[in-house]
Amino acid sequence: MAKKKTERFEDQVKRLNEIVEALDAEETVLDESMKLYEEGIEIVENCVTYLADTRKRISILQKRSDGVFEKLDIDDE
Repeated sequence: MAKKKTERFEDQVKRLNEIVEALDAEETVLDESMKLYEEGIEIVENCVTYLADTRKRISILQKRSDGVFEKLDIDDE
């Protein structure tokens, strides 16, 4: 069962860990392993997109020599 993009990032990472544990388990059959693998790939893609979007939103306040704070994007560092 694939997780929705609207699910919290932390919940997606938790589910991804559960998938890894299930894939490591010797009793997981091939068909189930493939379903878990596909779900895991979808979760990873969602997490990468979320992190990229979050990175765009992050900014840093830097104090200039005149005492005024200016907002910088993290890519400006």
